[in-house]
Amino acid sequence: MAQVAAGGTIVQAIVALTKRRSELRQLDRGSDSVAVETADHVVALLRTELTDTKAENKELKAELSDQQRQIQALAEQVSALRAELAIARAEIARLQNG
Repeated sequence: MAQVAAGGTIVQAIVALTKRRSELRQLDRGSDSVAVETADHVVALLRTELTDTKAENKELKAELSDQQRQIQALAEQVSALRAELAIARAEIARLQNG
């Protein structure tokens, strides 16, 4: 009788162990699922941030190009005004001496 009881206990232990192992596998699958969902969420956020950053970079490059054109135009105006100033000074000097 003791052997039958002991055999029953071993069977119960094996059944409990098998059930626990199944529960752990299910928990692992659930954990993997959460990890995958979290990773997908992070990837989506990073893609959005990358897209936004690329758009902002494109806008900044356009602004920089526009400012460089403005600087070039102003430099040309300064150059022309300096030439006019030199002519005006030469004319003033000529009139004062003349």
